[in-house]
Amino acid sequence: MMNQTAQDQRLDRAYGCLIAGAIGDAMGMPASFFTREQIKRNYGYIQDFLVPAEEQHAHGSLEAGEVTDDTMESLIIARLLAGRDRFPKEEFLTAMRDWAIKEKMLETTLIGPSTRRFLEAVVKGEDPAEGAKTSLTNGSIMRVAPVGIKFWNDMDKCMEEATASSVCSHGSAPCVAGACAAACAVAAGVHGGYTPGEVMDFAIAGAKYGEAHGHEIPAPSVSKRIQLAREIVDRNAGKSVPEILDELVGIIGAGMTAFESAPFSLGVFYACGGNAREGILAAINAGDDADTNGSIAGNLCGAYSGAAALPQEWIVRVERVSGIDTLTMARELLA
Repeated sequence: MMNQTAQDQRLDRAYGCLIAGAIGDAMGMPASFFTREQIKRNYGYIQDFLVPAEEQHAHGSLEAGEVTDDTMESLIIARLLAGRDRFPKEEFLTAMRDWAIKEKMLETTLIGPSTRRFLEAVVKGEDPAEGAKTSLTNGSIMRVAPVGIKFWNDMDKCMEEATASSVCSHGSAPCVAGACAAACAVAAGVHGGYTPGEVMDFAIAGAKYGEAHGHEIPAPSVSKRIQLAREIVDRNAGKSVPEILDELVGIIGAGMTAFESAPFSLGVFYACGGNAREGILAAINAGDDADTNGSIAGNLCGAYSGAAALPQEWIVRVERVSGIDTLTMARELLA
């Protein structure tokens, strides 16, 4: 009975990881690339799914509660990993090509620059690896959560497969580091029994692994910036989350580069103690790459506190509007 209870709790955390990532993506979408002042001017403090304001140019055609490419790509990896013990690179390239063509992703404003270059290559039948070496953005971080769920009980394997999932499109040291950091944090959350500080330790270890296995480019260290994010939160202990956000955004940034997005999202996770509801709201109200950081912070916090920590109406809304079944995906990843 105790073992069954542990399994149920693990499933709740895996489900929480995927659904909170989708919620953060959809809820952050209207704030994408807005400053914090633009968010306040257009929406106040975002606490629910909203229709994008007229100022929203990146995702203005989407409806309230609709996910973006962040969740779509994550679920592609989830489907491919189910029933497998490794990241299937060739199948991933094919799936991404087919998705890009079917959804006409190269004609949209949804995707980031590194993902666009990657998709252009695979659609043309070219090897995307060379272009991936100079990537800077967070495309492989936003989709890596299923790797952490799949390999929740083997951190070495988690880092290896997170690396494999990143290098084909985002192969630079910062991008691989960010993907490994997020995957390790998710794995630790799904495993359970760790403090938020211990989850940060796993993330830093993952980032160091990724930095050693990604292509070297001139860029800040992701592992050192994750440590900096933790120090910022610790220095501001006792302050409100919006006050801590001021420090994280002002020092780390909340942009789409891997060396901003990963440390910022992990800083939000740490500041909110892994609470999924609070983490999502904090990440999206920081602005800049709000949908992606909302998705990543949602993954991290959802893996830690589980789906049970989320408002049920949020779950129902994003599943209905976007037509996704993350509970089944979570169950298949853990099988």
